[in-house]
Amino acid sequence: MELILIRHAHAGPHTVEDKGRHLSERGIEEALLLGEWMHLKQFPAGFWLISDAIRTRETAELLGKPFSEYELSEFWYISSGPDYLTEIAKRTEPIIYLVAHNPSISYLASYLTGEMIQMETAGCVSLHFPSLSSWSEITKGSANITHQL
Repeated sequence: MELILIRHAHAGPHTVEDKGRHLSERGIEEALLLGEWMHLKQFPAGFWLISDAIRTRETAELLGKPFSEYELSEFWYISSGPDYLTEIAKRTEPIIYLVAHNPSISYLASYLTGEMIQMETAGCVSLHFPSLSSWSEITKGSANITHQL
């Protein structure tokens, strides 16, 4: 079981409603570099959970990974880290990508690894769960980091 956590790339200024913010020029560059890194590391195909905020959708699109199987949801925009955990525990896909927001995504990475992780924009933490047969078995510190950027 693998969970790949991705924080959206840098967004533009707060001149519009938060959810409607697009990636900045810097964010576009960050997302493209992250996509190259993921390609080099040969990240596997999986199911994508993506916040419905514009900057998270743009980040996912720029990663250059085909994600024909995905779900856009406001849940990943408005929910807290503990809520993220509860929702992932309901999933059945063996490989999940989550493109979402701070502080919730950093909380989730920290909780699952048992380490303090502060994800920066366009940050990625790839987690492997060697002893899980189902996401419902997820517990604090049950993940090993396989890749981190």
